[in-house]
Amino acid sequence: MSDPEAQRDKLAAYRDPSLVACYDERWRGLRGPGRNRRKQRALLRALAALPKVESVLDIPCGTGRFSAFLPGLGLRYVGGDASLAMLVEARRKFPAAHFAALDLVRLPLADRSVDLVVCIRLMHLVRDAQLRAAFLRELARVARVGVIVDFRQRSSLRAWLGIARHRLGLRAKEPGALRLEQIRAELEVAGLEVAAIVPVRRPAWIGDKVVFAARTKAASRTAR
Repeated sequence: MSDPEAQRDKLAAYRDPSLVACYDERWRGLRGPGRNRRKQRALLRALAALPKVESVLDIPCGTGRFSAFLPGLGLRYVGGDASLAMLVEARRKFPAAHFAALDLVRLPLADRSVDLVVCIRLMHLVRDAQLRAAFLRELARVARVGVIVDFRQRSSLRAWLGIARHRLGLRAKEPGALRLEQIRAELEVAGLEVAAIVPVRRPAWIGDKVVFAARTKAASRTAR
């Protein structure tokens, strides 16, 4: 999708209360808990690649997938999302956590106002490169230490199968998977330096999901 306005309309679907009502089903059943554990392990490995952090902004936080996990690591937590319906559900599930209505197009936060920004399960939905770049710049702007963000990468069995199904007419669009070098380049243009690339599944070529730990320029200079 090349039109940023159309892309924003697609993302706005997550504000639909009927979608929110069934959103958490993906983390339940036979496969859901395993998916959560794999992503949590990847987040821990990514976090280990960054300097010490004390505060975290989780955006988009959705219905609170990591609203217990991240505070459980001893981090001061704020969950942000543009969907009020998602936030209502997150607040219901985690009344002690802090949440705010935030839109990544422009975050109402000062530069370097949190140590770490975690952005999970968004970038593969953003097909427009300009909009994706704008989101990454905002993540980098408000982070003092670094950013942890996940993507879907193209050099994987899952992505190849999706591409093949698209070319055979069995799928409407190719999967939103990017080459690793393109992801690295986009992060660097946004002002971030990649510290680690963590595959969510093992072996890495099976699954398409990867978590990037990236330092801000200031944190990178300190680390040298």
